[in-house]
Amino acid sequence: MALLLPRRSAALRYPGSKWSIAGSVIAHFGAHHHYLEPYFGSGAVFFTKEPSPHELINDTNGAVVNLFRMLRDRTEELCWALEATPWSRDEYAISDVITGDPLEDARRFVVRVWQAHASDLAKKTGWKTRGVRQRARGMSDRWSRVPAELRSMAWRLAEAEIENRPAVDVMRRFSAADCLIYADPPYLPQVRTQRMYGQEMTTAEHVEMLDVLRRHAGPVVLSGYDNDLYNAALAGWRQVTLKPPKVEKGATRTEKLWIKP
Repeated sequence: MALLLPRRSAALRYPGSKWSIAGSVIAHFGAHHHYLEPYFGSGAVFFTKEPSPHELINDTNGAVVNLFRMLRDRTEELCWALEATPWSRDEYAISDVITGDPLEDARRFVVRVWQAHASDLAKKTGWKTRGVRQRARGMSDRWSRVPAELRSMAWRLAEAEIENRPAVDVMRRFSAADCLIYADPPYLPQVRTQRMYGQEMTTAEHVEMLDVLRRHAGPVVLSGYDNDLYNAALAGWRQVTLKPPKVEKGATRTEKLWIKP
């Protein structure tokens, strides 16, 4: 049963993000002192859960890490810049161009993930626009709320450590009995039909991750689509289905958790 936590709006669109089911994930978190998210992404679970005494968030995508560092360290500058940014084809066209200015690059990253047709970081999918039959201001109205939503999240980052390192290295470093790992890696390549992420993981990298998680001294909650690799590697772990199965391009996908202990 999900905890009665306030459901946050998705302040950042991101492949595989867990905004709609964050409470259901958090319901399976046990007692801990250290909290580690090695595959941070949009941070949906982190921003929904109550703070832990020590928290470390990590992502191998430098654009993600830069965004959350700017949100933590330069909150008002970033949010003011976004408030002055229109829903614009021209803004989207330059959103993947790196300038070297961390604040401007963070602004452009938010534009890219919001103003694209789909939450796909592997490639540009085109600017999202609507025809005359649909409500004209629907998307720009939603966009206008994003700066305030990001601003409301900034406080959660104040005490968090933010890393940009290989996930397995971070997990090995924090192998302790009182460290809870919530791992939400990119979906296995064989359970989806296309690339989605700026930083993908091979099947071999998933195997390495599973070995690290099995050896972790503390509790682990791992999320992903149901698959034979995880089921075999984590035999004996508790499994929970989070959503009813859905069909994507003819294939059935079931969102699950694998939980230790």
